[in-house]
Amino acid sequence: MSSSDYYWSRHLIQGFGKMWFLIIPQEADSSGGGASLLGSVVNEISGNLFPDGIGFKIVGRDFPEPNHLTTPQLLLKAIESNRKAMGIADNEQIVAEVKYPDLSVVFERSDLLKSGVGNFPSLPVSLSVDYSRMEKISIQFGANTRKLFIPTGYLSQLKNFVDGDDSKITTSISIDKETIVHQILLTDRYSITFESISAFDTNFEAAMNLANTLNTGRVAFNLEQTAKKQVTVSVNDGNEYLIALKDIDWDDL
Repeated sequence: MSSSDYYWSRHLIQGFGKMWFLIIPQEADSSGGGASLLGSVVNEISGNLFPDGIGFKIVGRDFPEPNHLTTPQLLLKAIESNRKAMGIADNEQIVAEVKYPDLSVVFERSDLLKSGVGNFPSLPVSLSVDYSRMEKISIQFGANTRKLFIPTGYLSQLKNFVDGDDSKITTSISIDKETIVHQILLTDRYSITFESISAFDTNFEAAMNLANTLNTGRVAFNLEQTAKKQVTVSVNDGNEYLIALKDIDWDDL
């Protein structure tokens, strides 16, 4: 298993840091993921092992599996329940929010984790696209786009409160061996433009038209008709989606 099974890019965004962008966005109210991943401990999957002539070496970085491993929002709940003992005032907001009414992000080929054919990036419906033909991908986010995050100072306070012993928080897993989701990007309206190095063929156009028919009212596909190298998909189906997330290790607090 590799990071490209879940994510198509890990990209630096000003004001966010490096975020993992999901191939399939999750509805924010999903019980197994979505917004409830914030403050959760998730499985950290190691980079793949490949033979190098002498032994094996790790290729690719570790990455967070975007599903709950244990109690949702375990660390957020631990901070909340120990708020008084940790010296956090009742009126302090542990989860902070920043709204981004006009966020636009551009991805170059060097930003890709995905290669070959896969689902269209960050799209909640099915449409295959060949990432090896990608020249540029851009996402334009709508007015209700927001970042939710737990300031790392609170997570560090929790670590100090338990003297670094994660077993005082839970004995069901080792937090130290996993990773913590501390920042998420949510939106309820956005558009994605995939620019190809060559024209999309008639098979893709037929698949796109079928997807338009099957998903009327959810998403809208538009292929630029002059060169047929650019397709834009608009998502506006009334749902809020988790598009990207950022994680941090217990050791780094």
